[in-house]
Amino acid sequence: MNMEKDFDRWNQVKKRIALGDHPNLFPKDGWVWMCAVGKNIGFEQNGAGKIFERPVLVVKKFNNKMFWVAPLSTKQKTYDFYYNFTDPNDRKGSVILAQMRLVSMKRFIRDMYKMNEADFNGILTQLTAFLNKSKPRF
Repeated sequence: MNMEKDFDRWNQVKKRIALGDHPNLFPKDGWVWMCAVGKNIGFEQNGAGKIFERPVLVVKKFNNKMFWVAPLSTKQKTYDFYYNFTDPNDRKGSVILAQMRLVSMKRFIRDMYKMNEADFNGILTQLTAFLNKSKPRF
């Protein structure tokens, strides 16, 4: 499919998401949800399918409308900004910490599973170490 058409199709989906009614969902820290992340640019993780959805880990809930999420991938890599894990269905995956972003409640579609506590704590520890290592120099 032509890249321009993908952006056009994503813009139509995004308008429906922004203007539509959404059921009361209750994402919590440590849960994996399907989320309409869209058609992105460069090396950013894209969503797939009709509504450009992708699994994301809820890293931090700020309130009932805003959340920090990090996209999941089926590829495991040994970078300091990837956290590799095995999901409850025994599938290998990773959380891409470098692509954490703020999303609106309106992007959430459905919950998938709760990350086990040891992995979620490991993710937070690795994220903290990654952020501390990446501090800007003044």
